[in-house]
Amino acid sequence: MRRKPLFLLLLLVLLCRSAQTNGDECPKFCKCAPDPVQPTSKLLLCDYSSLSNSTTITPIASSNFNNQIANIRSLFINCDGSHFRFPDAYFKSLTALHHLRIVGCHTTHFSVKLFEDLSALRTLELDQISTSTGSFEMTEDVLMPLARLEKFSLTRSQNIELPQRLLCSLPHLQVLNLSSNGIPTLRREETCVAQQLLIVDLSRNQLSSIEQFLRGIPAIRQISIAHNQVSQFDASSATPFLQQLDAESNRITDLESLPETVVHVNLAGNLLKRIPDSVNSLPNLVALNVSRNTIEATNSTILISPELEMLDASHNNLETLPSEWLQKCEKRLAHLHLEHNQIEKIPSGVLSNATNLQTLDLSSNRLRVFGDDILPENSKIGNLRLANNSLEVLEPLSLEGLKLEFLDLSKNRLTEVPAAIGKVEQLKKVDLSHNQIGKVYQYVLNKIKQLHTVDLSNNQLQSIGPYIFSDSSELHSLDVSNNEISLLFKDAFARCPKLRKISMRNNKIKSLDEGLTEANALRRLDVSNNQIVVLKWSALPESLEVLIADNNDVNLLTASPTKIQLKTVSLSNNRITVLNAEQIPNSLESFDVSHNRLGRLGKSALAEKSQLRKLILKGNLLTVIPTDSVRILEGVHQIKVELAENPLICDCQMGWMLATSSVADKTRRIQILDPQVATCMHPVDNHQIPLEKLTKKDLLCPYQSICEPECICCQYGNCDCKSVCPASCRCFRDDQFNINIVRCAGNSTVTPKREFIVSELPVTATEIILSGVTLPQLRTHSFIGRLRLQRLHINGTGLRSIQPKAFHTLPSLKTLDLSDNSLLSLNGEEFLKCPEVSQLFLNGNRFSTLSRGMFEKLPNLKYLTLHNNSFEDIPHVLSTTSLAKVSFSGNPLRCDCSNKVQHHHHHADSPFWEHNAAEWFSHHRDLVVDFGKVECWENVTKAFQTNDTTVLSAYPPNMGNDVFMMPIEEFLRDYNSSICVPFSSGFFGQDPQNSIIFVIITFAIAILLIILVVLAVSFVRKSHDAINQRRYKASSLNCSTSAGSSPLPIPLLSYHAFVSYSKKDEKMVIDQLCRPLEDEDYQLCLLHRDGPTYNSNLHAISDELIAQMDSSQCLILVLTKHFLENEWKTLQIKTSHQLFAKNRSKRVIAVLGDGVDANLLDDELGQILRKHTRIEMRSHLFWTLLHSSLPSRLPLPPNDDSSQLYSDIYGIVPSDVV
Repeated sequence: MRRKPLFLLLLLVLLCRSAQTNGDECPKFCKCAPDPVQPTSKLLLCDYSSLSNSTTITPIASSNFNNQIANIRSLFINCDGSHFRFPDAYFKSLTALHHLRIVGCHTTHFSVKLFEDLSALRTLELDQISTSTGSFEMTEDVLMPLARLEKFSLTRSQNIELPQRLLCSLPHLQVLNLSSNGIPTLRREETCVAQQLLIVDLSRNQLSSIEQFLRGIPAIRQISIAHNQVSQFDASSATPFLQQLDAESNRITDLESLPETVVHVNLAGNLLKRIPDSVNSLPNLVALNVSRNTIEATNSTILISPELEMLDASHNNLETLPSEWLQKCEKRLAHLHLEHNQIEKIPSGVLSNATNLQTLDLSSNRLRVFGDDILPENSKIGNLRLANNSLEVLEPLSLEGLKLEFLDLSKNRLTEVPAAIGKVEQLKKVDLSHNQIGKVYQYVLNKIKQLHTVDLSNNQLQSIGPYIFSDSSELHSLDVSNNEISLLFKDAFARCPKLRKISMRNNKIKSLDEGLTEANALRRLDVSNNQIVVLKWSALPESLEVLIADNNDVNLLTASPTKIQLKTVSLSNNRITVLNAEQIPNSLESFDVSHNRLGRLGKSALAEKSQLRKLILKGNLLTVIPTDSVRILEGVHQIKVELAENPLICDCQMGWMLATSSVADKTRRIQILDPQVATCMHPVDNHQIPLEKLTKKDLLCPYQSICEPECICCQYGNCDCKSVCPASCRCFRDDQFNINIVRCAGNSTVTPKREFIVSELPVTATEIILSGVTLPQLRTHSFIGRLRLQRLHINGTGLRSIQPKAFHTLPSLKTLDLSDNSLLSLNGEEFLKCPEVSQLFLNGNRFSTLSRGMFEKLPNLKYLTLHNNSFEDIPHVLSTTSLAKVSFSGNPLRCDCSNKVQHHHHHADSPFWEHNAAEWFSHHRDLVVDFGKVECWENVTKAFQTNDTTVLSAYPPNMGNDVFMMPIEEFLRDYNSSICVPFSSGFFGQDPQNSIIFVIITFAIAILLIILVVLAVSFVRKSHDAINQRRYKASSLNCSTSAGSSPLPIPLLSYHAFVSYSKKDEKMVIDQLCRPLEDEDYQLCLLHRDGPTYNSNLHAISDELIAQMDSSQCLILVLTKHFLENEWKTLQIKTSHQLFAKNRSKRVIAVLGDGVDANLLDDELGQILRKHTRIEMRSHLFWTLLHSSLPSRLPLPPNDDSSQLYSDIYGIVPSDVV
């Protein structure tokens, strides 16, 4: 059942041949090959794993393979876990098919007609047909056409349902495999009996009982029920021919009966406390496994089978060796496993007759002594395992005469190598590790002629004496690691001609001077984790190929001899500081010096290392690795280098690190293995650059004074091709002198500060960086003559002014950085003959405007930074430039709504609107790189003081006491929805309409209203005299103080209350509130009747309205939904009312209309209501509360001069006035 590797290899060979010899095409998604069993027939391998759910599967008979359909003997189908549905005619006409395998094709069932043409099928294998989330049902009708099936396998599927007449449907079945399906029960119809079924595998399911199923397979020879939940098993009568039973990992406590034909029994991992009698009485038992139970020796009975060859009773509770079990089979027994028990002693002679014993495993017990007479002298035992006991003594004759090849004495308490080992002449491998051995005597191990491997690790050895292993002609491997060895004698490994491998790691060895001179055949040496200080290559055998000396104290390597043949050397985690050519053997192929203190690689260090393939330098202190150090003169292999964790500097001598290096061809053979992790530090700004992103321009060398090649004036003091680095500056150049970078920084500790002298900068500089130096002014021609200058940075120098022509004649300049200074303006005269400038950084200055001349002098300018300046509005010149990117964050930009009235009056020098930031950003947001950080700023206090308000002036400050801030993105988002949309506020709050129809209609209505007003006024005048005769004082008809109104004397222009309300509620307010109060002789001033007209979009406060309110003793605020949605949202109403409420001598009476909740008002209105009186209009105590809140009606002060005027206007003068 496990021939798959060989079978698949055979398939690969056959697939290499032509699948079609007669021109027929193989079916789609399939590969064709000759059948491995019958080459004249065909094998099809179909893979549908890449198909989508919508792909239609074509039956094999529908392809161009028709001529070969009847010749297909094997068909293997793979779906790789995808859902798959076979068409009913998929297998049609495959009458010669013998072997069908379907793997990973998830489905719920097979069609009844699917297998109807497969009458010749002998083997059907179904694997992974369903998952834990699906199910699969195999019906009897599907299996009926497969009457000649001999092998049926359904494995690794979940939630499967099998027919109870399975055995009836397949009368010729011989092999049944239902393993790894999680089947809880297995039922069959009582009349269904499989007379030819020989092998059944039911392992790895969830079966608790199979007795009913066993009665239907009387001819069974081999059955596996391993890894189920079976607790009882009775098979004597149902399976009279059973030979092999595998019931591992179940819950069996006893076996009632087994047929005498059983020869192999596996009951490991059950709940047995004794070997069942049914097993003991098997006459022909050959192999018995009862490991991992709880069997005790006190329950032992005799195994009557004389044929027993293998007994595994490991992992039980045995305290003594169960000799009773072995009385009948001792001479036949070949393999006895008793490891992991509690055996403390083995009596003498208990195995004296076990002459056929080949393997005895007593490891992990409690043995203290292994006696002389335990094993017979003529025993065939070749493998004796006594590891993990408490052995202190191995008696001298305990191993005499044995033909052992492997002896395991590890993890015991031995203090010396037992002399008994020396008597085993055929011993090849001995394991004495993890003991307490402190000394190895001569003439013990050297007597064993066939000894191949010795393990003495994890002991207490302090030295390796002379001739310990002498004459061990077959010794290949020695492990003495994890001891306390500090001394190696000269002849320790003498006469060991085949000793190839020695491991001495984790000891206390300080020197290898003479200890290895006699190990002439040594190939591999491990001395890691020792205390070696000086590594002498001459002390190593010439035959040595691999040396591992990690984690020592090596700080010096001696000169390498020419005859040494080392190929691999590992010296990581040592203290090596320098490597020169003579210290590295020329024969090396791999050299690991990682995690040392290597600071320099000598010149031509690798020149003669022609065999070198791998060099590990990571974790050192290397800053520069010149090309000369890694160049190999006659290299034949590509060198792989690791450089991570080094403080590398991107130096111009390291051109070999570039992926597309232009240096000599031989250096291209170097491959850096960790370019993503390894980095070098840029010498100018100290940022780290991964080597995979390293470019040629990043490799720079520092200099103080240097002359370019072919310079003829270097000997003179003033030479344009000689570069001298100024004081307080750092200068760098590349290897071809195409790059010359000068970086100057200020020193804050030096006082007084000296002004930087620009003329000292090298003339050939390609990049100049002045940061923090003192440079308050740039004079004319400061940088003249620097024809190669491409980038100029002047940052944080306190620069306040730049004279004209300061940047004169800089034809190569592309980037100019003037950020973080104190500049106020640039007019363009500074940039004469600088046509190539494309990047200009002006951020962090004090600019508030930009001149057009600057852009005219810089025609190629594409990138401009203006963030962190003082711009309140967008410079108009930006609307006509060809900039690609600009920055504007950190400026106090003022945002306002567009003034459409000005659209008809603008000219070239005036904007369409007063503050144009919002409109400009709405059209150029893609141009601004920091658009998300741009903010609108409004100093509310300053706006009112200077009468220069915007739409944001009405918002309360949210930054300190004066400033309101809003992101420009939020402003533009609400621009047309709330911020700049005029609120309906009656006749006075609407903007004029441009529609001609609307104007005509309005004009007609106005004429009609004028006529009605004239009629009304005439009617009022006729009745006015009669009214005044009945009253001492009439209510005011006009309280306006504006121009054109009656000029009333100041003492008479005093009102009891100012009534503020919505234009839409005017009729209700006059009828229900104002008229009753006027009847009671209250003088009232009404907002829409007596006040001035106002506009909702006018960003100015009416002085006339404020004066009217100041002349009133109290304010009656009628709060309705209309008032809150219209009047209150206008700037002039909100501001005038807030000013009135701040006057502590005034009163505010809030009358709450229907549907107005005082708790849901905005902050400004809520603050007013919290400090003053509020009355609900529907309250039954409304008039009582109102009268108590109104001011007393005090008489006007007497004034003779004004009485006549009063009488002329209002009628009879009251006596109080007279």
